[in-house]
Amino acid sequence: MDGGAEGTQQPHLILAHKLFLLTHPDVQDIEKVQLKSDVLSSIKSDGMAPLYETLAASSVLELDQSLLDSMRASNEEELKKLDEKIADAEENLGESEVREAHLAKGLYFIRISDKEKALEQLKLTEGKTVAVGQKMDLVFYTLQLAFFYMDFDLVSKSIDKAKKLFDEGGDWERKNRLKVYEGLYCMSTRNFKKAASLFLDSISTFTTYEIFPYETFIFYTVLTSIITLDRVSLKQKVVDAPEILTVLGKIPFLSEFLNSLYECQYKAFFSAFAGMAEQIKFDQYLNPHFRFYMREVRTVVYSQFLESYKSVTVDAMANAFGVSVDFIDQELSRFIAAGKLHCKIDKVAGVLETNRPDAKNALYQATIKQGDFLLNRIQKLSRVIDLSFQFWARASDIYTGYKVFQLRVSFVKDVKKQEELWETQHELAAHKIYAMCSDLGGFFLKVAQILGKPDLAPAAWVRKLVTLCDQAPATPFDSIRLVLEKELCKSIDEVFESFDDKPLGSASIAQVHRARVKGDKRDVVVKVQHPGVEKLMMTDIRNLQIFALYMQKTDIKFDLFSITKEMEKQIGYEFDFKREANAMEKIRRFLYDNNRKSPVLVPRVLPQLVTRRVLVMDYVNGIPILRLGDEMAKRGINPRGRMAEAAKLNILSSLSKAYGQMILKSGFFHADPHPGNILICKGSEVALLDYGQVKELPDHLRLGYANLVISIADNNASLASQSFRELGIVTFAKCENEQQELLQLAKTMFDTKMPPGVSVLQPFSEDSSIKKISVEGFPEELFSVLRTVILLRGLSVGIGLNCSCAQQWKPIAEEALLASGRHSPGRKQKRRFSSLRRLYTRD
Repeated sequence: MDGGAEGTQQPHLILAHKLFLLTHPDVQDIEKVQLKSDVLSSIKSDGMAPLYETLAASSVLELDQSLLDSMRASNEEELKKLDEKIADAEENLGESEVREAHLAKGLYFIRISDKEKALEQLKLTEGKTVAVGQKMDLVFYTLQLAFFYMDFDLVSKSIDKAKKLFDEGGDWERKNRLKVYEGLYCMSTRNFKKAASLFLDSISTFTTYEIFPYETFIFYTVLTSIITLDRVSLKQKVVDAPEILTVLGKIPFLSEFLNSLYECQYKAFFSAFAGMAEQIKFDQYLNPHFRFYMREVRTVVYSQFLESYKSVTVDAMANAFGVSVDFIDQELSRFIAAGKLHCKIDKVAGVLETNRPDAKNALYQATIKQGDFLLNRIQKLSRVIDLSFQFWARASDIYTGYKVFQLRVSFVKDVKKQEELWETQHELAAHKIYAMCSDLGGFFLKVAQILGKPDLAPAAWVRKLVTLCDQAPATPFDSIRLVLEKELCKSIDEVFESFDDKPLGSASIAQVHRARVKGDKRDVVVKVQHPGVEKLMMTDIRNLQIFALYMQKTDIKFDLFSITKEMEKQIGYEFDFKREANAMEKIRRFLYDNNRKSPVLVPRVLPQLVTRRVLVMDYVNGIPILRLGDEMAKRGINPRGRMAEAAKLNILSSLSKAYGQMILKSGFFHADPHPGNILICKGSEVALLDYGQVKELPDHLRLGYANLVISIADNNASLASQSFRELGIVTFAKCENEQQELLQLAKTMFDTKMPPGVSVLQPFSEDSSIKKISVEGFPEELFSVLRTVILLRGLSVGIGLNCSCAQQWKPIAEEALLASGRHSPGRKQKRRFSSLRRLYTRD
């Protein structure tokens, strides 16, 4: 997206439109052949390996491995040159040249469509930028990238950031450009009124050619104005606007569409309306709102017609619009029932009688509506404040209870009596934690999932919290229907042959329903986001961050704040189901490509039925892993017998193998293996569900972690210490035998095997490694690995096995290091010993 002469649209945004048409169900196959050729040509010319891989994974393009390898090699070569330029600039040139070198690398990532790395590099460039104008340009690059991926969350954040920058200064040209970006965002998110206002303000100053041509800008301006402006304003700002008149005739049907509406030529309007419908349907920004927009336009035109009459026959109205009486009768019935038109139909007489409210009543209704809106906002704010207060009151009570108890139990000398008192205290705290997580819901249900692990928390906590994991309250089906129909822009009956209104399950962010898509015999699962949950959950996380800061300064010498920041980032990603669908397909393709048979089943996504808040995928039939013992007993199998142990070992081995490959070979992995996301299918096959939390490790962390895995498997304290430094884990020792304690800490954090005779790890107990070695710096990216290992350990303990993931992952770690050109320490040592043997043999 770099470059581009003034007056020309960015090639990437042209490509985005072609990709949209390529996946549009109404585009003819013969047109798709040409579109596919154009898309592939653009990908080849810019070396867009990351985009090509994504499109191949979602079956939009066929995978040509040699082409992908060639583009990857070209990308690596170009990035190496850019890194050399950065190094040269940092060593020999000034700050301005260093910034330009970093910017060039960021623009290259944008050019090859590597979104995450592009954003990371632009952020790095921003840190080296002083001028407000240059910072604004970086925001514009981010906005172009966000519109390419239709990532409206990123668009919104970037616009807010730009507005804050303008508080520091900034020129009018960039401010006017931002209005167009914001207008496009508002239109794309169905805020047509604000979009029209922003577009109209920008008509005389338009210079934003990089996102669309001027004709397209006028097209959007007219469309948004027609359904939001009153008749007088439409005349002044649109119909008579010289800037609009100069290009109006160049856009098919637009002149007739606008002028026939204003001049009340309804037959001509409907004719132009049909022509406009095709253009709206095939516009990537308007398509999601196609049905809504078509309804709003008809509301405007029907209301305008009826304004002239106290009563009018249905025949007269049908003649005015050039349609049949039956059509106009059905149309009006729907619009009247929905409260869109103020009239009623006398079916016997065939007459329409208008009942428009007078000015006073209209003002009264508007005031009531505004009052309801304000009251609703106050109630939501009150709920947020109430939740924050409840969290702090309850967390303080639990924390203070433990501190007082610690003091009291220190006076008890009998060890057995101490254990009994601790058990009682844990029981009391468990009830309080359960009540807090249950009442506050949302994010705290995820906290319950983390704390309720047999290997991590006291037994009393586990017994109580494990019952919470699947108890998120379900959203009523009427609300779910509204979300579905708004997101899919179609009614449920238009999309699904059958739809079970009772959810299969409900979690903190979404709930899932079983359904069957029209024209498909397979059952699917429809995942729908709870309305309004995102804001509440973000408030919960920020409260937890403040609590974490306090805890790490007082009791727990561990970088808890970095962990909560990574949690905030990861959970934020969970609200974007498009991202989840892409992640699912990427992991599915990786596991199937790297194994004769994938160690775990990954559901197939239906890409045409994926939006930011709705995700449709294959239904997988299986039983939750924690019910495995009950299911075995039901079938007459001894859960502790040899056959059961073999099945459990096979299940855990498959799961562990999949995670070892994802983390160490790919670096892109499913980061939420809690029991609710794991099903056991026929033949002991394991299905892995819910890809809302995925993580991509940078290569230096992936390979550093591979070294750490080998150090744990080989019990190598020296290598563990070296690996901690390589990973950026900053520690401070409070003991003599630092390396051995570091190795023990590594095992506690990053291995699933429990020490002999131990069934519950207590990482923050007085004799634990964390008490002897404080962790003062912990890379946020590694938290997902840590959490994954803890969850896998909990599963292992939960099904009665004690296995080391480090031992199973060691060959994968060695393979990953070898593939990167780095040799694992074990391999080097073997080669050195074999060389000595050959030397002695020759002697």
